[in-house]
Amino acid sequence: MRCFDRLFRGLNYLILGMALAACGSGAVEFAPTEPPPDQSPVRYTHPGGSFSLSLPRTWALYEQHLTTLASASFSAPDSSEPLLHVSVINTGEPLDSQSFGDLIQQYQTQVRPDVERYKEESRQAMGDGSWRMTGLRLTALGATQQVNTFLQYAGSLVAVIDVTLPNDETGRAQLQPIVNSFTLHPDAALDRTSLSTLATVGTTGLSLLHVSNWTTPAGVFFITGEVANFGSTLVTDVPVRAVLRGADGLSVAEAVDTVMGYGIEPGGFAPFSLRFGQGQPALATTVELTLGGDWQPSEDAQVYGEGSLSWTDESTLEPDGRLIVRGAVTNTGDETVRDPRVVVTVFDETQRVIAAGFAPADVTELAPDETASFQLVIPEIGGQPANYIVTVQGLP
Repeated sequence: MRCFDRLFRGLNYLILGMALAACGSGAVEFAPTEPPPDQSPVRYTHPGGSFSLSLPRTWALYEQHLTTLASASFSAPDSSEPLLHVSVINTGEPLDSQSFGDLIQQYQTQVRPDVERYKEESRQAMGDGSWRMTGLRLTALGATQQVNTFLQYAGSLVAVIDVTLPNDETGRAQLQPIVNSFTLHPDAALDRTSLSTLATVGTTGLSLLHVSNWTTPAGVFFITGEVANFGSTLVTDVPVRAVLRGADGLSVAEAVDTVMGYGIEPGGFAPFSLRFGQGQPALATTVELTLGGDWQPSEDAQVYGEGSLSWTDESTLEPDGRLIVRGAVTNTGDETVRDPRVVVTVFDETQRVIAAGFAPADVTELAPDETASFQLVIPEIGGQPANYIVTVQGLP
């Protein structure tokens, strides 16, 4: 999370907590009341110079600065999800109204990152030459979000602004002047790229994907899914926390665990599986998933993966529902790999994660050119498996 006052770069977390004051005997001292945080707007300009806008200085920022892409996501204080996301690319050719209309149609129906979960409801030309699309998007947990998407161009640059509308009118009113303050700078230096670049844009360094929840015949409640790393560095030991809440918003049960595997490479994925042994409480009506908490990424972590390891696998789905994955892993690198670990992620036909597990290979050290066997048993699956992915990692 980066607050504009502190200029701190990192990930965007939801941190829930409460400060407790200690009381003791003797004189009572009253601390001065802290002034409210400065909510005055600050002008943000992307490091590449392609766009700028004004927003409250207390909002957090996640930023991507590539030769072909300029993007930034902004989150209100104490929010677990960005409310505003901006992406800019250079199409390489000056646009006109006709080509821009074709581009909008292609983006909305084929390119947008949430295209499988998004349904457009209306499309309207705005007075400044931009277009506004209103639509609905399903979240990872099946809830519906209202999303306004604005597209505009200047020369060969195209900007996409996605606004996730909060439920309260105050929050919506706060977003409007931010969007209205947006400026696209056509002289910014961006390398030419295709519209498909916008399909891979991440709104935070880490994102939850393909989440499902299911109950075993024995009554055990699971929440399973993947964490994607849209950042530029390896991350390790990322915690995922699930809170089951009642209709009154109070917590009735919670579980926390780290993602499987040793780390998530940039552009990579890792599964998680949260288990509620007593089942889903009768009072639980909603699930709240958060990443991070007080976790911070390690700056010196190192993991061996596909660049140093190769593997083969085969699977058997037993009559009792168990999935057994067997295979062999070979060290194709130049360094000895310690504690090779196998991770399996199981998907249904809609690509939701319906099971995941991990197990060690049958050696603790794997020298260059050596091969080791592995076997992993996944005893419980939340649906009909359609495919699975095997990932093997090791430590230096």
